[in-house]
Amino acid sequence: MTAGAWALIVCPPGQPKTSAAFDVAAALAARGLRVAGFAQRRLPDAPRRYELCCLAADEPPVPLGRRGGTPGPGEEPFCNCVFKPDAFVEARAWLARDLPGCDVVVLDELSRLEATGGGHAKAALVAVARAPLTVLSIRGDRLSAVMDRLSLGDPVAVLEQGDALEPFVAAVADAALAAHKAGPRR
Repeated sequence: MTAGAWALIVCPPGQPKTSAAFDVAAALAARGLRVAGFAQRRLPDAPRRYELCCLAADEPPVPLGRRGGTPGPGEEPFCNCVFKPDAFVEARAWLARDLPGCDVVVLDELSRLEATGGGHAKAALVAVARAPLTVLSIRGDRLSAVMDRLSLGDPVAVLEQGDALEPFVAAVADAALAAHKAGPRR
């Protein structure tokens, strides 16, 4: 699979990429684009726990993982986190269902796990190969490793911490529509 058009949301570690991913997805949908993908968010009542949210449909969020601790049944450790592999499987199922006919895929929080081929790496490979345009949210300190893993060229647009959202969304929307008009990717 070869990588297609993509855009980048990048922030340093500990900065809010996820809120930008949700905001970008909402702004693209408000422009009439069909958005697929997923984003993860920290649970407000359990700040060390995370859930995965579908961006294309009203699906209940699925538990994704937590920081620290000993893995329980069905959990796998990686660095300082413990993940539920079933959440990655669910995210790939959402993408498989929502990718046909979408204009843009938004995938949040690609980092060290994806750079090693785990986590959302399989979903990201499918998205960049088949979607008209994919927006990837990547931690700045993992950008090069994730780009190498996914064989990515230069992004069509970049949103960094502190940048205005609207110019990025406009560039992504224009590139997605152009890619969509060019025909399906295989």
